[in-house]
Amino acid sequence: MDTTATGGAATYAAAPARWQRVADRLARYGWLILLVSVAIALVGGAVVAAAWQPGVQEVQFVDECPNPPCFGGGGLPGVRDLPTVASTLGYLLAILLGLPSVLAAAWDLLRGRLGAGGGRLLPFVGAVLFFGATEIVPHLLNPCYFAQALAGKRLPEFYCQYSPDRGVDLADRWHLLDHTLVGAIPFAALYWLALRRCRPDVARLPSALRG
Repeated sequence: MDTTATGGAATYAAAPARWQRVADRLARYGWLILLVSVAIALVGGAVVAAAWQPGVQEVQFVDECPNPPCFGGGGLPGVRDLPTVASTLGYLLAILLGLPSVLAAAWDLLRGRLGAGGGRLLPFVGAVLFFGATEIVPHLLNPCYFAQALAGKRLPEFYCQYSPDRGVDLADRWHLLDHTLVGAIPFAALYWLALRRCRPDVARLPSALRG
């Protein structure tokens, strides 16, 4: 019997195969991991900004790492970078978990089930677009650059940093928080709206979280 997804979701011409249901489940896990990663970035970014001590927490890179893992040396990130590393790994894991949905979408598209195939592409495409926007958009909306380029003024170095090598950018203290507030949160909201419309089965939170 044909099944139809309601509430603005894609119309499924046939019940999904078992392996497609596995792909759908992985897509749900990917969405939840993405949400958790955004929360880690928000909390971690706020903690880093509040606890920042210039000259004390700067990452010192050395050529050798005598006692691995050597956080803050040997080319590895320092402890203050762990929220950035954790959230970024979470975003990448969400993309990885969306990959099976591409195969499930191709299976539907090859059989003419365009609505179902397009809906199944969203968990991968949406996660990729979310990650790209989170990384790129905050740099495009750089208030330090616009203040200098448009008004010829330098904002306080508490907020911005100016150097011949790195150009004009927000101070490292605010880097993760900026990427989260300007990039991750708004684009996660847009991604959720798209999922709610096209893939409500993926956007739906577990019953334990809904209360």
